[in-house]
Amino acid sequence: MICPRCGFANAEGPSCSRCGVIFAKIDQERPRPARPVPAPPPPRSSTPLVRDLAIAVAVVAAGLVWWRISSRPVPPPAPPPPPPQALPPAATRTEAPALVVPNAAQAVQTPPPSNQLSAADYKMFQDLAAKVPARNVTTADIDESLRLQGRYPEEPALQRLALELMKSAVFVHHDARRFADAVALLRKAVALPWADNEVRHLLLADLMSSADWAGAEAYARQLVAADSADAQAWYALGYALVRLDRSAEAIPALRTCLSLKPDDQAQALLARIEKTSTDERGMTEQKVARFHVRYDGDEHVEIGHEIVAALERHYATLETSLDHRPPHAIPVILFSGEKYHEAAGVPFWAGGSFDNLDGRIRMPIGGLTRSLTPMIDSILMHELTHAFIADRSRGLAPRDVQEGMAQYMEGHRSSSSALTALAKEQGGNTVRGFYAGALAFVEYLVGQRGPGGMNDLIRAMGETGSVNEAFTRVYGQDHEAIRKAWVQRLRQQYGS
Repeated sequence: MICPRCGFANAEGPSCSRCGVIFAKIDQERPRPARPVPAPPPPRSSTPLVRDLAIAVAVVAAGLVWWRISSRPVPPPAPPPPPPQALPPAATRTEAPALVVPNAAQAVQTPPPSNQLSAADYKMFQDLAAKVPARNVTTADIDESLRLQGRYPEEPALQRLALELMKSAVFVHHDARRFADAVALLRKAVALPWADNEVRHLLLADLMSSADWAGAEAYARQLVAADSADAQAWYALGYALVRLDRSAEAIPALRTCLSLKPDDQAQALLARIEKTSTDERGMTEQKVARFHVRYDGDEHVEIGHEIVAALERHYATLETSLDHRPPHAIPVILFSGEKYHEAAGVPFWAGGSFDNLDGRIRMPIGGLTRSLTPMIDSILMHELTHAFIADRSRGLAPRDVQEGMAQYMEGHRSSSSALTALAKEQGGNTVRGFYAGALAFVEYLVGQRGPGGMNDLIRAMGETGSVNEAFTRVYGQDHEAIRKAWVQRLRQQYGS
């Protein structure tokens, strides 16, 4: 078939292999630009999205993961239109720009100390060096190595030993997802006079892995001030500024990075934010403590104030309900209908989107000029829920949890007829069936451990870096097993 969005002539299956549009989401009736038709978000994989920090002593990669834009479906009118024919398959995850620490040897082969060491100190050196590859370094070992180095301040082998012991301990913290402990130890390491670029980049990577964008910005600025040719530091500075909603400052940082070293990720990020800056040029902006709200045109001033008030109200609800507060202001960009679809890269029927790459909520406000409609108010809660969960889970929450929680926080609850249809599989593998199933699955999880259990689950995803480990910690079974238990219960109660 021919893709109705990009015109690709060999588009087969449930989605277009060129542009990714889901054929099942295309409205079967005439287009209604004034009232968008539901569109599900691009699917998310349940594979961990958090940065993989290499377990080798001197190798680490801090990945910042983003899922593709998550579109919130507008509630269908009654009677509902015929459901789409197929649920889109799982999408291939797109990795966000990553900061990579230069490769080094997996084990530290420290040369033997000079003959100046006493026999006892030489034995201590040997014992401490053996702990580096074993990764059983304690704080006492690090302190002992620093005292040993202090007795022989000109001995390079002892300087290197102290650094490698710190790195070994840092990777243990990485494995346990104790990023705060890793950052504290790395700050101690970079303060040493003989600290190298590897340990400096480890600290920068951990600040980014922890989504400490303000900390990453401050430290990246220190690195480029000390070495203006540090391309990685310029890149990290640019990405941190994007996440802090300061794209105008990010552009020169990324251009400097590219002038020092060609990099596809930096080039793609630069192109992305240059387009974003163009899309948002001339917009009116309201900055409050928790949000940066931008909208196009003076005619939207009144609705802009209404939306800020609604966002503040929903933020307070989510902060209490999810027991979480995102550390940075959330950008919310309000477009006219045509500009929205071009800027967000979503089809005309999408009601709103949250993008984890830049942390922005984007929404169309169409012809609204004075008052907030119930539909827009509901979309705001839905997309803001996505932002909260993305921040708390560090981007790991799977699609069923994300969409189920977003609907749950809007106030939706499953009807008996919907549960019966799910139990009897009457909805089939459809978009409408997926959203009904996602809500019912979250309701099942809430029934097992209450709302606090959901908070524990989302937090555990960010702490463990694993969806399955988080489910096992909170519910005693991995993601697939708990879904099977839910389906079995559903069929027992509503399938007869």
